[in-house]
Amino acid sequence: MKHIVHILGVVCGLMLLTTACSDKDEAGSISWNQKALFMHWGEEATVSFSGFNISSYSISDVPEGWDTPKIDAQSLTATIVAPAEDSGAAATGTIRLRGLTTGSEYIHSSLYVALNALEVDYTAQPANCYIANKPNAYYRFDAMRKGNGEPIATARVAVIWQTSMNLVQYLSFNNGECAFYIKAEDDDATKPKRGNALLGAYDSADNLLWSWHVWITDMDVEGEVITNGEYELMGRQLGALACANDTPQEILDSYGVYYQLGRKDPFAGPSTYTASKGTTISLFDAESNTVTYQYPASSSETGNYSYANSHPTHFITTEHKNENWCREMTNNVQGWNDTQKSVNDPCPYGWRVAPAAAFAGLTIADDLTVEDAATRYASSYGWQLTNGSASHFWFAAGRRIYLDGKIENLYNDTLVRNIATEAQPWVGYLWASEGTIFTYWFNKANPAASGVRNDYQLGGANGLSVRCVREK
Repeated sequence: MKHIVHILGVVCGLMLLTTACSDKDEAGSISWNQKALFMHWGEEATVSFSGFNISSYSISDVPEGWDTPKIDAQSLTATIVAPAEDSGAAATGTIRLRGLTTGSEYIHSSLYVALNALEVDYTAQPANCYIANKPNAYYRFDAMRKGNGEPIATARVAVIWQTSMNLVQYLSFNNGECAFYIKAEDDDATKPKRGNALLGAYDSADNLLWSWHVWITDMDVEGEVITNGEYELMGRQLGALACANDTPQEILDSYGVYYQLGRKDPFAGPSTYTASKGTTISLFDAESNTVTYQYPASSSETGNYSYANSHPTHFITTEHKNENWCREMTNNVQGWNDTQKSVNDPCPYGWRVAPAAAFAGLTIADDLTVEDAATRYASSYGWQLTNGSASHFWFAAGRRIYLDGKIENLYNDTLVRNIATEAQPWVGYLWASEGTIFTYWFNKANPAASGVRNDYQLGGANGLSVRCVREK
């Protein structure tokens, strides 16, 4: 089967990636016109290129065992044939396009090739969050629709932010689909390079229309499920990259991301797991430029869903802890829904924000009367919570504060800021879809005063963790 691709796109399972856009001098320039191409073993694809002041084109290098692509100088295309699966050909390598300039100089453009990359197709599963949990894989979703399937007039897609440079690679928009590549961890080829990212859809006037969270984790979604009554909860918080507390990095990775009540777009976690008015981890765009969040005050201009959805890097602040960032409502009717998935639900396909009932009956399984409780649990950053029949570890990630969006992971029930922070180690908050909060905390000064509540109240301007529950 033959594929012709003139912009970066997906064609099954072989990847051609531009490692250098072009070599250019005053006499001429040459460049492949796309960054990535995927094929099955033995398939054929035609890839276009461009040149300026070039008298002839040729291929100077191919991976071991590959046939030399055929050049059509009139159409400026190269026909590339993937080797057969049993050919023994190299699975990766470089194809170099060579051009002879009118000044008799040779210049080149290089493509990196990798055979049989895995394809994950989400195009029939609209959501505001997509899980990427497989390494060296190419992911696709419908970029012409919001998370609820409502159409949008997307003209291009781009990385808004990502938690490490080159986390989302070879992003493309082709035939209405957004596609991107996630590579493996440098030290573990069985796991994806973990992190979080936000991708944006823009119209022809470059207005942001919608955005999607990409959650890159090695989580087995079906294997990490917590059953509580009639509800099935994900085994970790939305955006979490781990679920362990053996090391400080594992604790930090297990926090996940934060959401203001009713908003679909996440705010990244802190730079340290012991966050007291902590700062956000470093964020980057596709060109590795630093991205910073903004913290405008809620007003008639900013306190509405139109503004929030078109400004996903703006954490909308308030003056009082019980205020909502949104001025359009006194409750949460336009945000999340406690009975079904809403347009702004931040969970992946098949999941929604958990209602308060999903947390019902959970209590601390640990014995807080033991002599070393203050020492042992202070560094746990979470509890074993049980419903009486099974227990699971729940991480406490703190919150982004309504006043300024800074991250704090300290339990201080009196809200008196001058109490010694070492006596108030940590607290966890989880939004319920109704707008109430499931909270659990540890008080080092008096471990027996630690506890769990399923009806805590804070204003919607606070940024809290989210647990997803399976849709019925």
